[in-house]
Amino acid sequence: MLGSSKMHNIPRFQIGRLLEQSGKISSRSPNRMPEQTLSIPLIGLNWSWFNQKLFRWRKSTKKCSLRSVAAKYADQHLQLFNKAYLELANKEAGHTREITTVPKRSNFQAPKNPIVLCHGLSGFDRLILLPSIGQLTKLLYNVSSSNNADQLLEQDAENSRIKGLLEVEYWFGVKQALEAKGCTVISAKVPGFSSIEERARTLNECIERETRYLRLSKDPNEVYNSKQEEQNNKKENGKQKPIKVNLIAHSMGGLDCRYLISNIKNRNFDVVSLTTVSTPHHGSEMADFVVGFSSDVQKGIPKELPMKILPPAFYELTTKSMEAFNKATPDDPNVAYLSYGASMKPKWYNLFYTSWHIVFDLSKGEPNDGLVSVKSSRWGEYMGTIQNADHLDIINWKNRLQKEVVSLVFGPSNSVKRQMQPDVDMLDFYLGVADNLARRGF
Repeated sequence: MLGSSKMHNIPRFQIGRLLEQSGKISSRSPNRMPEQTLSIPLIGLNWSWFNQKLFRWRKSTKKCSLRSVAAKYADQHLQLFNKAYLELANKEAGHTREITTVPKRSNFQAPKNPIVLCHGLSGFDRLILLPSIGQLTKLLYNVSSSNNADQLLEQDAENSRIKGLLEVEYWFGVKQALEAKGCTVISAKVPGFSSIEERARTLNECIERETRYLRLSKDPNEVYNSKQEEQNNKKENGKQKPIKVNLIAHSMGGLDCRYLISNIKNRNFDVVSLTTVSTPHHGSEMADFVVGFSSDVQKGIPKELPMKILPPAFYELTTKSMEAFNKATPDDPNVAYLSYGASMKPKWYNLFYTSWHIVFDLSKGEPNDGLVSVKSSRWGEYMGTIQNADHLDIINWKNRLQKEVVSLVFGPSNSVKRQMQPDVDMLDFYLGVADNLARRGF
């Protein structure tokens, strides 16, 4: 499998010249490829235009991969062409591996260092899907009446205590699943709509507080899943060594983590790895659209009443802002950076149906999860693209909202429920992420 069914147009002369050089056909051969552009799907190639005798190919509608043909006939040129073609196609498609299923792990290994779950935009300890009138009013008032980041931070925390019309636990079931397998897990809480810097500083304070609690309340063997790590983290010269942590972040949370790692020093904990899931490392076209729309709205506001309609986070998530962020936020060579993306094509009832089309159009056809493109999700070592999953699915809320809506409209229907079943079990996915960290020594 070559990873995508996307069609690529290959100039007519490239394959022809390659085969001529390999001696498979000559420039005067009647079996030479037709002088036209070949439209070839990556998922498989229809080789009916090749000479039947040359490849001993039976006439059928069966498709095969370029790799299998190159291997079968031990053709070095075809193998080299296949390798180059794959690299180019994967680069253009923005991913290297499709994740369609996650196997159950009978021999699961828990990471020896604690895991910190870092949430994204709109999260606190809960994810606000539909804000209440009180939340909207207070948020707009706070943003318009204050440009002080510390005040916004305090107000954002206060907003989190006001109940929304529809809100859910952010990491739905993920922490419990990891803890059931022996992982030490911290679920971080930062303001949902503040700037990256303020969120990162709050994240730092949260991890400091939680790791201090671990030292005081738990034995080392409860904190670490490794006797060696337990010995390594004993006091040295009367001073407790920093606790090492693995950060797992969704969406904007990955940017908070990168800022923390690069810009906040003298911590009492050490970050050994950062795994981001659908983080807009290169910005989100949806943020571009929202900020552009708000700018149009602001044109109708009198100039003597300067104000920003949106919270700081939206302006920082644009593609232009992220270019500056990436230049100012270099990676730490002592930290392992891993990343995942997500891709889907939404049905009409999907929460991200409209936003998916906005991102798709503004990114010129990039696969995305409704808010973040696969291309933007890439940072460090790219681990793969979760298929048929939107931006909420990947925190284990697979079609939760649309299931409830459809159930209200059509009543309970097993056929509808089957259509909405996740292709990837997200609890198994996060167990796989943790298992991968353990096998890497984290």
